[in-house]
Amino acid sequence: MRSIRRTLLFLLLAWSVLLKAQEIKYIDLSLIQQRTGLRHPPELPADCKEGSGCIGGGSGGGAVGDGAPDRRDPHALRVYLLGVTPTDIHPSEPFEAEFKVLNSGVAPIEVPVSPHLSDLQPSDESMAFSYLSLALVVRGEGEPNGPQVAAIGFIELYGSTDHNGSFLMLKPGEWIRIKANVKLHRWPSEPVSMLFRGDFWLRRNTFHPEPGGGFHEAHSLYPNTTSTPPIAVRLLPQIDSDKPKK
Repeated sequence: MRSIRRTLLFLLLAWSVLLKAQEIKYIDLSLIQQRTGLRHPPELPADCKEGSGCIGGGSGGGAVGDGAPDRRDPHALRVYLLGVTPTDIHPSEPFEAEFKVLNSGVAPIEVPVSPHLSDLQPSDESMAFSYLSLALVVRGEGEPNGPQVAAIGFIELYGSTDHNGSFLMLKPGEWIRIKANVKLHRWPSEPVSMLFRGDFWLRRNTFHPEPGGGFHEAHSLYPNTTSTPPIAVRLLPQIDSDKPKK
């Protein structure tokens, strides 16, 4: 009797989530140029002394802190790749991809939705600047029983607590859709048929501006996720000038 009650309770909870499931925002990035450059103080003049080299000039760098998901975490995201146009893709050219970002957990989760990182930076270019970034990833993989190949491309959305409207709170069962032009950053060396699958990474970032540059510090966040259905595509032959330099 207890098992029946538990089953009924589970079904009622699942049904209540389905009833609330809905799309709450659509973002079209395909027709806009994202602004992502960050300002920094001007470069210091180089102090060059004979026999001891130069001191000064620009600086820059970055670091990413990694971890692992916790199955006990009630937060979860699932990123579907809904479509790719065209499905015959030249690696040097962008293709159109449509993503669905679903809160598949049991707790609300905040996601960044601003396309423009530059607009979120404070007016004082010398101040450290913290923001959240969500990368929507197209990850390529080999077909079953085919050669093992890899490809990846992504776009990013941004959010800052100092800017209203740059975040969106997704309740369980809610999702947003994003359409964007994506270009592969890594691809196989030969033409091949493969599978594209939606993926993501979510990071908390801090930009520390310095004269002539700055340092990016990023910490990966790990809401739970599960794999989503793939889309079959074909990568066309590359022209020699398109191949990445080693």
